[in-house]
Amino acid sequence: MGMDPTFQQLRVFLAVAEELHFGRAAERLAMTQPPVSRQVRALEKVVGVPLFDRTSRHVALTPAGEVLHAEAARTLTSWGRAVQEAAQVARGLRRALVLGSVEAVALELLPSVVNEIRRTHPQDEWELREGDTSDLLAGLYARELDCAVVRGPVAADADVLVRPLFDDPLVMALPSAHPHGGSPIEWSALADEDFVVYRRDVRQGLLPVLLDGCARAGFTPRIRYQATATELLLGLVAAGDGVALVSSAVARSPRAGVRFVPLAGGGATSPLLFVWRRGAAVGAVKRIGDMLWRAAPERRGAPRDPVVP
Repeated sequence: MGMDPTFQQLRVFLAVAEELHFGRAAERLAMTQPPVSRQVRALEKVVGVPLFDRTSRHVALTPAGEVLHAEAARTLTSWGRAVQEAAQVARGLRRALVLGSVEAVALELLPSVVNEIRRTHPQDEWELREGDTSDLLAGLYARELDCAVVRGPVAADADVLVRPLFDDPLVMALPSAHPHGGSPIEWSALADEDFVVYRRDVRQGLLPVLLDGCARAGFTPRIRYQATATELLLGLVAAGDGVALVSSAVARSPRAGVRFVPLAGGGATSPLLFVWRRGAAVGAVKRIGDMLWRAAPERRGAPRDPVVP
């Protein structure tokens, strides 16, 4: 691989990838076709592999081109937002800080944090968005969010920093008519149950905890439904269509037709993390992280604040 690609090369590549025609891409870019072809060849030289299969009558992305297409679009979108933010700062305009949060923290901790921000830093402008971990992380990398509270595991990288907050205790949601009593339930007792989960396609959150607990008990969970929100998930449980692993924060609000039962053997937990973009409104982001940390001392086993990278 040679030197890094230029933004112009990426813009030209995206136009050709979307049009799948060099002539139409040139028209779209207000260029002639030869410079478009040169830019694509230069990018292929930088990347070190062909990005298009070309014939006299056909243009198609190679597998490598398909991968670069998605990443190049994200890169240019992120760059455009960064330029816009820098221009706003230079003109003295203030942009609201955007905080995302998973439901468990939005339900219980955020109200106290919101009140403290309003009381101690009324000049801070911010907005809140709720979502699941996968969507919140995507928003962070797309620069749509400045910081978020998500479920782990999440590793820090060149773009995002991570600060552990606490481990969220999890419980099983059972239909009210379920024969199990009120005592903690063993994972092995769930082997014949149908399960309702939030999403099947994520590596963070509650699904990995569920899969691990079932695996340690010697079985693979039979997932019957996936739900997009807690209300739907608990509605399916109440209807007798399965059981579900949920946050203890959800369990503290009574739900008709649902019983919440702790797990035996030390239970199960899901790590909650504060994540933020490098360089994103550093002072305001640090204040929010500190407030979230101070808001939940009783939920942590660790006696001291972890080191922030």
